[in-house]
Amino acid sequence: MTTATTPTATESTVWISWLRAIAIVGVVTIHSVAPNAAAEDARSTTVGTLAIWLDIGAVCAVPLFVMLSGSVLLDPRRYGSHSVFLRKRAARLVPALVFWHLWYWALVTRQDGTALPWRDALLETVTGELYTALYFFWIIIGLALITPLVIGFVSTSSRRAVLVAGAALATIPALSLATIQPREASVVLVETAWTWWFGYLGVYLLGWGLRGLRLRGLALAAVSAVTLALGALGCWQWRNPEAPQWLQTISPVSYYGAGTILYAIGVFLVAQALIQPDGLLRVLARGIGARLGTTLGAATLGVFGLHLTFVWLLPELGIGGDLPAAEAVGPLLGRLAITLVASFAIVLVLRRVPVVRSVL
Repeated sequence: MTTATTPTATESTVWISWLRAIAIVGVVTIHSVAPNAAAEDARSTTVGTLAIWLDIGAVCAVPLFVMLSGSVLLDPRRYGSHSVFLRKRAARLVPALVFWHLWYWALVTRQDGTALPWRDALLETVTGELYTALYFFWIIIGLALITPLVIGFVSTSSRRAVLVAGAALATIPALSLATIQPREASVVLVETAWTWWFGYLGVYLLGWGLRGLRLRGLALAAVSAVTLALGALGCWQWRNPEAPQWLQTISPVSYYGAGTILYAIGVFLVAQALIQPDGLLRVLARGIGARLGTTLGAATLGVFGLHLTFVWLLPELGIGGDLPAAEAVGPLLGRLAITLVASFAIVLVLRRVPVVRSVL
């Protein structure tokens, strides 16, 4: 059974906080284990195989983050005026954007031993190439800027209309990837500061369209099974010579790929069903569990910014070896655990400092 309800002021949204925390754990995992997962012989070693399953198993994290943003920011009841919305988003995102790009500009200079000229740093900033994954700032800023245009449609449309529009927009990048070979085209994705958001506009809308869609019983069991299957399929498929070419063509493992989008939707729906005051994971939606989820969910922007420093620092200190790829399973998991615990701990402490809080 499926229950579809319009979000209300009294509904529990702690599942959103928990899912944000889970998604950032996924992002940290991807960046921590990527050097092992990307190794040419990864599938022939235990540590490489584990890294692939950890990395690709978390691949839904980026579209999932965007869905969660849509589930909150596209709520007409809490939107207010365009000017108020944009001021709030600017206050939340711009200080973090500036600080973390300056931070990693300094880190790149430290790595290279020479100062990166400011013009080069600026160019790499707006193309998302200054440092790993900082392009995500441009995704969320771009979606914030387009929200005043989207909110008018959302506020006057039915859930079905929002879902249809979201699915159609999410299909555009997925089809672009799936038809590269038939069209004999190259991968041409315009990924710059002012266009990065477009590929995620569909899942942004889907986040609001699917909020309040509560799965129960057989529907929940079926979606849970399909979600697990999609995650496992992606892990098996990625860089696997045994995967059929048609699968690699129509649904490549990518943040824009059809399989990844469906995987993210499944995780979203299952979490929304389970992390509720009357759900199977009700312990996370009540009392201490709810407060913990809210606290961890609020720290995700800071964890995103900080964790990349630990991904670089641990090999520099010789923890798990002196190369980006860990030497064995133990060091791989150890680095991941240290990065997660240290990032969350530092951010949670620093968020208590008013000025510092603005970039975390």
